Amino acid sequence: MPLKIMPKNKPSSKFIILDRDGTIIEDRGYIHKIKDMKFLPGAVRGLKKLQNAGFRFIIITNQAGLARGIYNHAQFNIFNQELIKRLGTKNIKIEKTYYCPHHPEFTRSCRCRKPKKGMVLQAAKEFGFNISKCVYIGDKDSDMELGKNCKGITVLIENSQYPNRIQPDYKAKNLYHAFKVLAKTRVI
Repeated sequence: MPLKIMPKNKPSSKFIILDRDGTIIEDRGYIHKIKDMKFLPGAVRGLKKLQNAGFRFIIITNQAGLARGIYNHAQFNIFNQELIKRLGTKNIKIEKTYYCPHHPEFTRSCRCRKPKKGMVLQAAKEFGFNISKCVYIGDKDSDMELGKNCKGITVLIENSQYPNRIQPDYKAKNLYHAFKVLAKTRVI
């Protein structure tokens, strides 16, 4: 019986579902101007460590600023492309960004707005992963609720910007601390 040779660079099937604002970059409220983009302390270092541990990254973000008319899709895309480019210069790869442009007060109800699973299900279909095997990292209750709705592991980035009522599996100060917490608990 011939041996099966596995490809050397087989991509990892471990995924982290990341919130963007308040998790990777500062949340300054409806951020969309490149000049306002600032990485949070520990974000780049944490992403590198998590990537080196075999994780791939998907960004899942609610963007109510689109629903409110504060910025448009083109502005969002330019900002997001710059974020991906800057992370890329640090050898960090974001597989894809999914975003919800809706808000129930300004647009129709939808299936994609966190904590609903719509964007995660779309990503899972495209990338072929099990949503319950993912780690969900964010700074808001909607991120924690999304992770719990998907039956995954949740990590709350505690930045004191928003009140948190949903109990996460783990808490961290930033993405580097999240890496250390996950490594210590053997999630990695």
